[in-house]
Amino acid sequence: MARIRSEYFGAIEMKKVKQAFLLAVAAVGVMFGCDRADPNAGAPNTGASNTAKTTALTPITLQLNWVPEPEFGGLFAALQDGLYVAEGLAVDIRKGGAQVPCAQLVASGQVPFAIVSGEEVLTLRARGGEIVAVFATFQRNPTGFMLHKNNPIDSLEALWKSSSTIGIDPGMPFVAILNEKYGGQNLKMVPYSGALATFLVTPDSVQQCFITAEPVEAKLRGVEAKVLSLAEVFNPYSAVIATNETYLKENRATVEAFVRATTQGWIRYLANPEKYNPAIAALNPSMTLEAMNIAAELERSLITPASGAADIGQMTMDRWRSLGQQLVDTKVIPACAPVENAFLSRGKSAKQAP
Repeated sequence: MARIRSEYFGAIEMKKVKQAFLLAVAAVGVMFGCDRADPNAGAPNTGASNTAKTTALTPITLQLNWVPEPEFGGLFAALQDGLYVAEGLAVDIRKGGAQVPCAQLVASGQVPFAIVSGEEVLTLRARGGEIVAVFATFQRNPTGFMLHKNNPIDSLEALWKSSSTIGIDPGMPFVAILNEKYGGQNLKMVPYSGALATFLVTPDSVQQCFITAEPVEAKLRGVEAKVLSLAEVFNPYSAVIATNETYLKENRATVEAFVRATTQGWIRYLANPEKYNPAIAALNPSMTLEAMNIAAELERSLITPASGAADIGQMTMDRWRSLGQQLVDTKVIPACAPVENAFLSRGKSAKQAP
């Protein structure tokens, strides 16, 4: 699940994550050929004659907020097919995890790009953070709660008015929104780890989930789950790629090139996810290839705007304003900074609905 965390990673933990990811990338790099892709061919080049071209590439780091899964499929498709190299970019995609503070990392300029949530963008900006959204992967919120199929609870309201124990990240803005709307005084919230072990063996277990990930994996392991989607109550952009204001100002052409390649990567991935999932699965042994293929099909409608695949990643002024007002109304933030500077428009009318 694309999950947002609020605590800084300790130096030792960050070093361990980076080392582990570099080992995984080294193994999959042969499949991607990402450091030797021929921009003229648009496909991996396994030869050793591309040195002069690669030395001219602009290095970019993208910090994920979770482990490689189909929710990041377009990024890996762009990497695998040489789309970033064709734009003059050498992209390093870093694996995330439960404690990687992506929003803080990008807002502070420690990385040029990171995956965050829409609500994190506005929350940090309300506190003076220099963070800007440049690409919104999910047009519909893919976050929800998963319960066992036989659990009688059938709505967010019923869940929030129950005495259930929920595996959840209590610092998430949607918790405040649900508390404001439904109460939640009798709920017991326990830390959410992202793992399925407890859910699989506990019939009354309830946990936060990414609706295209954990429920799919649970079903493949023999446990049927039902999902209560958050989108009807809280529908921000999700899996948002963000950058730092200073980086955007000083590297506008690089940011735009990155967005172009990412858009094309997503178009390719959604058209043929089975081509790219084996390489993603090699970086994430906790999710089966079968689960990845199913997840990719489920996420297509959540990612593709009504206006068509060419507009994947687009954002609108109305959506950002609506989110800001919701965060203010539920006291997540005291006031919303002007949203005009919170996201990068790609030239279409910012008021046009996705």
